[in-house]
Amino acid sequence: MSMAVVTVYSQDDTFRYIESFVKDLRKRGIKTVDFYIYFDSKKTFEMYQGTLKDFPFSRKGFDWKGKFLSRELKHALEMDYDVLLDLTRGGTVPTDLLISKTQAKWKAGERINGREYLLDFMIDLKGGGDTRNLMHHLDTYISNFNLHSAA
Repeated sequence: MSMAVVTVYSQDDTFRYIESFVKDLRKRGIKTVDFYIYFDSKKTFEMYQGTLKDFPFSRKGFDWKGKFLSRELKHALEMDYDVLLDLTRGGTVPTDLLISKTQAKWKAGERINGREYLLDFMIDLKGGGDTRNLMHHLDTYISNFNLHSAA
């Protein structure tokens, strides 16, 4: 199984939880787990030290029409993932563009009004649960679907 995880970098504990979730997915024996991280700030983008399977990107990775310019984004176009997990918790134009153009058999994330066209499977976190709650639910569904060869 191959998987892509898309998130927005934040300087709080949320990003560390997402990083550890991605590391855990990689340890489970999933063939490919690519981690796409959007950076709003040029400074944090330049300071980020990821692994070879991390694909950091910023607005400069796109032209004014939304065409992918950066190597990291072009990698997403070359891949055909089984599952794409959207952990952005709401749209930024660059992450929505990446999610919409990336080929994946199954795209999953949080249910947010106005973004239904992006995802195949959405989890409604009533009361606005946190990112850890979203990851827990997505992980539960992915694990169960995988047991039944659905994903």
